Amino acid sequence: MIVLAGAAFVFGRGLFEENARDAFTPEEREWFERHADSIVLGPYLNAPLSFINDKGEFSGITADYARLLEEKLGVEFREAPPTTVSEVLQNMRAGRVDLASGLTRTPERMEYLVFSEPYVRIPILIVVRQGTWERLTLDEMEGLRISVGENFGAHEYLKRTHPELQLVPVPNDLEGLLRLSTGEVDVMVLHVTALSFHVTQENLTNLHVAGRLPYEYELAMGVRKDEPILLRIIQKGLDRITEKEKETIWRRWVYARASPFYRDPLFWRVVVILLVGVAVVVGTVITWNTALKRQVRARTHELAEAHRNVSFLAEASLILSETLDYSETLSRLGELCVRHFADWCVIDVMVEGRIRRLAGAHVSPTKRPLLDTLAERYPAREGSRSPASEVLRTRQPGLYPELSEEEIRATCESEEHTQLIVALGTRSAISVPLISRGNMLGVLTLGSGPLGRRYGSKELELAQEVARHATLAYDNARLYQQAQDAIRIRDAFLMVAAHELRTPLTSLKLRLSILHRAVQGAPEQPVRTDTLLRELPRIEAQAERLHTLIEQLLDVSCIGAGRFELMREEVDLRQVVRDVVEDLGEQLARSGSPLELRTGGPAIGRWDRFRMEQVVTNLLENAIKFGAGKPLEVRVEPGPDAVRLSVRDQGIGFPSEARARIFEKFERAVSERHYGGLGLGLFIARQIVEAHGGTILVESSPGAGSTFTVVLPYGEARAAPPPG
Repeated sequence: MIVLAGAAFVFGRGLFEENARDAFTPEEREWFERHADSIVLGPYLNAPLSFINDKGEFSGITADYARLLEEKLGVEFREAPPTTVSEVLQNMRAGRVDLASGLTRTPERMEYLVFSEPYVRIPILIVVRQGTWERLTLDEMEGLRISVGENFGAHEYLKRTHPELQLVPVPNDLEGLLRLSTGEVDVMVLHVTALSFHVTQENLTNLHVAGRLPYEYELAMGVRKDEPILLRIIQKGLDRITEKEKETIWRRWVYARASPFYRDPLFWRVVVILLVGVAVVVGTVITWNTALKRQVRARTHELAEAHRNVSFLAEASLILSETLDYSETLSRLGELCVRHFADWCVIDVMVEGRIRRLAGAHVSPTKRPLLDTLAERYPAREGSRSPASEVLRTRQPGLYPELSEEEIRATCESEEHTQLIVALGTRSAISVPLISRGNMLGVLTLGSGPLGRRYGSKELELAQEVARHATLAYDNARLYQQAQDAIRIRDAFLMVAAHELRTPLTSLKLRLSILHRAVQGAPEQPVRTDTLLRELPRIEAQAERLHTLIEQLLDVSCIGAGRFELMREEVDLRQVVRDVVEDLGEQLARSGSPLELRTGGPAIGRWDRFRMEQVVTNLLENAIKFGAGKPLEVRVEPGPDAVRLSVRDQGIGFPSEARARIFEKFERAVSERHYGGLGLGLFIARQIVEAHGGTILVESSPGAGSTFTVVLPYGEARAAPPPG
């Protein structure tokens, strides 16, 4: 329930309160002495910001601030007759009014007005009739009749940013709510204080809040542009208004508070008449009741805060579960945080070992470009002094309950960096890590401005809970993406494998068909020897190719199942290379690539001979395939602790970014459309080399060929050391 008081509020000034005039410059003091009695205040009618109460007094939030300002400055403004916002603005443009309380800064008004710093921020709501829309956003309001106060800040904002909307200007908020209640319009846009006031006063029970604009009324004092000294005086008066005085005004007009029973004069008369003898007991009861009310109020506030937090986390969980696109998920989470928990929010994540900003949101649309500038010029990185960088380094959350400009400067890299953070509106901040299974995924940073909340331990716990939800969703999205990549690789492999297996099978069928026709063509004559000698080697080659492909698939299966075993024996790597070169002689001849074989002294170690033949074969076949008919070179260089085997071609090569992946399963540096194979040869070669305790490296560049180098330790024992 919302209780609104109509009587004028009386502000007492402390005996020792500093007067705002003490801070005046000589120029301001001289101007004030000449004009103090002639400053004209222009009140406008828009309850509960500003209205005439039952006693005929100027009342409301802006009226309270105007009276406080009079007290701080020691002056009494001349009040113009109350009228509409539009007429007040016209009077100020014409010079008939000097000052107006409760105006919002807009581009249109800044042409002829200057403004103080905002003294209160009021959310703008989207209100509909019950039974129409449960939730409604600006993007869904096109084609609807939208009522809004004529020339109010929200009106100018909607005309400027959403010209496609059908706006129905009304002279005041009450008029718009009555039209909405009776169905003359579909939607009403107004601030939360006006809604609570009019709903209570007019008993409008058929209305429902469906959403909120990404725009807020930042109420300030508006001064004619030709009176800059007056603006400075007004600002110094506003600076003397305390947070307690602001809180008193806000609670008076927005929140519900019932008058305690012991403030009823009748109650005290009865007590005095009937219970004089038990005054001490009454006093004790009153004291206990007051303490109880404080406890109830505190507990109610805690329960309301807990309910808001649970609702916030529930909505966050829903958002995080709706999509597996982690970029979109984190962006929507940032928007949710600034609606419920912060004035701005940024989310930085680790991508391929580097920190990258994936999401940024601000409660004010005009300040969102600052986040883009901040991300571009001053991203979180190791060694930086920013809160996000500190969290990346320590993996611990950071809480900054109250930040002065000097403290902000201490966390920034330059003065420009400092001004960007200050311009965002930063007085309190939280940074929490996103950690999954011990791995640092990123950082969630929240900031609150001068008029926002001050972060403490409870807010830190809530931010950590949000981070846990975000981490789980982000990790699930990453795992899903990895699974999709694996499926894509598998499907590509199956397509390539089917093609590679079909090719030799087709050739085998063709050769067998030729032999079959040769036999059927002249059954009474024996098959010609030259036909057999021509076709049988081709059949044998295709069978060998099928055997190689199947062996590669079996090797991959054994590696994946952990059944990859080595049969070590004394092996001379030079002889293994010579044997492989001899076996591939025909393939080398067809490729047109001359081979130069260079070997040093004996290269004898305890290795698996069959597996080493596989390594050399895979590397040499790879060089033949991509050598483009140019010379090849194979070197065997024994060393004191290991043997170096290098295979070099001068063919097409590949870009440096492909180095890491060409040793993975089913991967290749070139298109499988132009070069055959399963993409397993280099993967198997690396597994064999690493099983022997060695390493395999590659150097390549497009058009300059590739060099694969195997460094192979001698193993358990050496038959004879290589010559020094």
